[in-house]
Amino acid sequence: MTVIWRAGISALALFTIALPVLGEEQTRRIEEIIVTAEKRQSTVSDTSISITAIGAEMLEDLGIQSANEFVNFIPATTRDDYDIRIRGVGRNFRSLGGDPGVSTYYNGVYSEDALIALTENALWDLERIEVLRGPQGTLYGRNSIGGAINYISKKPTDTWSGNVRMQLGRWNTNEAYAAVSGPIIEDVLKFRMTGAKQQRDGAQEGQFGTQDADEVNDQNLSLAFEWTASDTVTVETRFNDRRSLRRNG
Repeated sequence: MTVIWRAGISALALFTIALPVLGEEQTRRIEEIIVTAEKRQSTVSDTSISITAIGAEMLEDLGIQSANEFVNFIPATTRDDYDIRIRGVGRNFRSLGGDPGVSTYYNGVYSEDALIALTENALWDLERIEVLRGPQGTLYGRNSIGGAINYISKKPTDTWSGNVRMQLGRWNTNEAYAAVSGPIIEDVLKFRMTGAKQQRDGAQEGQFGTQDADEVNDQNLSLAFEWTASDTVTVETRFNDRRSLRRNG
């Protein structure tokens, strides 16, 4: 059983236990997501490539918090010890020359490893994730024979907002996430700061007196700025500091 606590700056604290509610009417609707898969904004239905986009609302509703859970909702997509695979194409080994077969772009910047982005902040405080299947070399260059993944985090906002999430679970799991965003100079400069701390004891029992393995001890802090220099020029910067200390075996 996982206990989840969420609170917002302008709302009362909310404490819930993740149990099903009988008799509660739930409705689902198709969420329209604007994507940039073709280097320009368009809806998923208007994009002429094989694409799946998962927005922030869907990530929250489905409780997707890891790469293993994420690939369950993407057709023809799996993950292994090395990287993400799309239609069976991915990274075959991790050493010199072991380039990925699926390219990853983190807020428009190339990342050499999809799992770096897909394990940050447990997929929290994201705008959306776009997965493009099939060769994407025309727009995304090398290392995209299997496809491409666009990982887009939430941007700074014009008004003040904040969010806090805490999770507790088995193996002494304790996780804390927080985000705050707002203007520094109205209509000119705004920021967004996101922090996360994840800890968990080893989930794999040690043998012959050895310590338990597969523990988690991650922390991440990111700070994004958006500067509107003029009516036609906008400068976006993002600083990120992530540390991961874990015993895998």
